[in-house]
Amino acid sequence: MSPEFESAPAEPAGRGSIGRGSALLFAARLAGNAGFFVSVLIVARSLGPSGRGAMAFITVTALVVARVMKVGISQATTVFAAQRHEHRPVLLSNLITYSIASSFAGAALVCGVLLAASGIRPASIGPTELGILLAGCVGGSLWDESFLLGCGRMRALSVRIAMGGWIHAVAMGATALIFGLQVPTAAAAWATAQTTIGLLFQGGPLRQFGLVRPSFSLLREMLSFGSRAWVGTLSSLLNARFDQILMAFIATQAALGIYAVAVNASEILLYVPAAIAAAMLPAISSENRGLDSERTLRILRAATLISLIAVIAAAAVAPLLIPVVFGEPFRPSVIPFLWLLPGAIGYSAMSVTNAALLAAGSPGRSSIGPLVSLVASIVLDVALIPPFGASGAAAAATAAFTLGGITGVVLYRRSVSFAWPELIPRPDDLRELLSFASGLVRRGRAT
Repeated sequence: MSPEFESAPAEPAGRGSIGRGSALLFAARLAGNAGFFVSVLIVARSLGPSGRGAMAFITVTALVVARVMKVGISQATTVFAAQRHEHRPVLLSNLITYSIASSFAGAALVCGVLLAASGIRPASIGPTELGILLAGCVGGSLWDESFLLGCGRMRALSVRIAMGGWIHAVAMGATALIFGLQVPTAAAAWATAQTTIGLLFQGGPLRQFGLVRPSFSLLREMLSFGSRAWVGTLSSLLNARFDQILMAFIATQAALGIYAVAVNASEILLYVPAAIAAAMLPAISSENRGLDSERTLRILRAATLISLIAVIAAAAVAPLLIPVVFGEPFRPSVIPFLWLLPGAIGYSAMSVTNAALLAAGSPGRSSIGPLVSLVASIVLDVALIPPFGASGAAAAATAAFTLGGITGVVLYRRSVSFAWPELIPRPDDLRELLSFASGLVRRGRAT
């Protein structure tokens, strides 16, 4: 049995566990994404805007294909693992085998189409890059947090999240020193890191539970539940990544590289609401009941307040830092970065309300907000990217996240009635902020 599973029992669900889990996941994502930042910085400075654009096409395409092909099995794994302890070995086996098989099938199909239709793919993406894309997609499909999250293994999960970004940074740095960075070598380093991290995420659970025979009846149940939540999860992913794929086909690789850096820099604002939503889901699911509306609204107000403070701070300092850190060729990333910032507030509302709806047994309703956001994103991207490039894509993303957040709040209000003024932050919400901050400090010191 894995020592970390023996020594780290799952935390019970409750009021405090959400705050502790949120702080722990946020700290881990902050540490891990510092590694990703180093990796992105190496690529950006070595390859320039055009090469960064080619890498964005490879990595984003692989990520989207892997998530599309999962059909919500990750969301089902989290909820079922929290509720059905006796089924955890089979849930793990179903997750791993289905992830590998589905991602290989999806990536092979996409790569085959791109290989046959050379006119529709970016010029620098050839057979070698497509083969690396396929390998990275399959390896990255195992980079899945759902089982550890459902089992309440927040510490084990956080260690892996924190290590993930630095595995990328080490792989990219070593490749740059030994072979030099071109698009093929950078892509190979990325695929190697993806596979390593995937094995890291599933290795501990496999040592505890083993790889048992998959259950097709349970898999059907997982897909039935997950497919309803999958629409929302996939919509959120596509809303965050579709614009980059679209830019690869209708704009230049340099424009995509400029926009990719703006996205990389702005995504740090999404860590807090993502961590809060992730911690809420297993805590609520394990109790087989929805979180009381007062508590959910307090979390929503606190998450919104954190996002607002972060947006103001980022707008003040990032325009000075982006060209200094990434290099003068990426100065044009500043304007799309500023356009992206307000979207963090809408994303925060959408994440918290979706987690509350999903854990309360409404996976279909939890998908509506992200779906509205995706539709708006596609329409606005098609309208704004051709005339405005990266800035148009950024404005579209902010508008789409805002619409998704409003939709999520409206749907949650229909599930549990509350007055609109209850959304306005109040002095009591400072306790949520202080609880989150103190938990983050404690976890940082322990780390």
